Amino acid sequence: MNKKITRRQLAGVAAGSAVVSLAIAQVPVTSQDFDRAARESHRVNSAALAKFEIPMSLEPAFQFKA
Repeated sequence: MNKKITRRQLAGVAAGSAVVSLAIAQVPVTSQDFDRAARESHRVNSAALAKFEIPMSLEPAFQFKA
């Protein structure tokens, strides 16, 4: 059971593990960016909607009858 590994096979394994470790290292960074972008977008949209005054006559009724 003495299996030999060629230099090409060793280089392929090393390159594959390097790609995997780079992909794993970048996952948290992108998810944080999406979260930050979503929060900033929500803040900007909320500020834009807060500028408009909605009259009470347009508000829906809160009393529901079954």
